[in-house]
Amino acid sequence: MTMAQLAVAGVPDRVVPMKVIVCGVHRTGTMSMRSALWQLGFHDCYHMHTVLQNLDSHPELWVRAYEAKYSGTGAFGKADWDRLLGNCQACCDMPSAPFSVELAALYPEAKVVILNRDPERWYESALHSVHKAVRPQSMAERVMRMYCYALDSYIRSWVRFSNVMMTRSMPFDHVNEKDKAIAWFNAQYQEFRNGIPAERCIEYRVQDGWKPLCEHLGVAVPMVQDRATGKLVEAPFPRINDRETFAENSRRTFQRSARRAHQTLFAMLGKLAVVAALGYVAWLVWLMFG
Repeated sequence: MTMAQLAVAGVPDRVVPMKVIVCGVHRTGTMSMRSALWQLGFHDCYHMHTVLQNLDSHPELWVRAYEAKYSGTGAFGKADWDRLLGNCQACCDMPSAPFSVELAALYPEAKVVILNRDPERWYESALHSVHKAVRPQSMAERVMRMYCYALDSYIRSWVRFSNVMMTRSMPFDHVNEKDKAIAWFNAQYQEFRNGIPAERCIEYRVQDGWKPLCEHLGVAVPMVQDRATGKLVEAPFPRINDRETFAENSRRTFQRSARRAHQTLFAMLGKLAVVAALGYVAWLVWLMFG
């Protein structure tokens, strides 16, 4: 259900308790972490994909949150966070990562995972995935995006949200200002460490696997049955959303936007055809009886 539907149904904004706050920016293994948390029973984990699944309402709420933090415009308090994240027991990735310190204070019972990565490898990964997806690679792609922007209200909302998030929290050119990008990355993690008590946190990378994560969260390591022996063995840790998968997901996002744009265009043409037909009938009537 969307937040509007939940409100109409009388469902409280905070539906489930916030249990895990993952302090991890994009391209640090956040999609793998989301999948891992799901396997461990933390449903759901808010992620950038959650925004894409709720383009009717979430982008504007995130715009408010970013404007409140970085521009001092308006306020975004506990009730707003409950409304935005109320269906989730965990959060990771952008757009929530820059608010990790605030979220840890708002939800003091939540465990905190500082999901890190080598800064150089993070930079290269983001450069060849996120920032490649943001910039059209051809004139045809540029024209299609302009078409979608003109006719798809959801993609306009997404673009506005993305622009606010990038300009407010990441005020640098990732492609041409590598030093600034890495400095931002390091400063973000220092903010996590300075702003959240160490006893609530674990420093973690997805390569560390299940054991340290499960020990910190107080849950059992997930087990699966080995097909060859029939014995229970440790489940493989998720490894998903590599650069190729990211590119494919981005392509599908714009395909969905194009379909919505086509529907809008056909609806407009249909209305125009009705108006033209009525005008033609009126003209015939005027010729016959005028």
